[in-house]
Amino acid sequence: MSRMIHRHLDIREGDWSVAVVESVWERGTDRDIVELLKILWGDPFGAAAQAVEKALPHSKVYGYPRLFRIALERWRARKNN
Repeated sequence: MSRMIHRHLDIREGDWSVAVVESVWERGTDRDIVELLKILWGDPFGAAAQAVEKALPHSKVYGYPRLFRIALERWRARKNN
């Protein structure tokens, strides 16, 4: 992911935490969302996916958590088959 700057975070490539995922969901552009989805598609078990999993239960953002949960489930099943 390219460098994203939000109010409280300076997000750099490969920097994945719950705060980064929440920032993408809450303040990211459509391009940021698509970039995160591409990263998850490529590695649904990696650091970004783990951060997404941790962010899912308590996110208040409408729509994205459900989309990301379903995407991870399907992409992980694809990798396991």
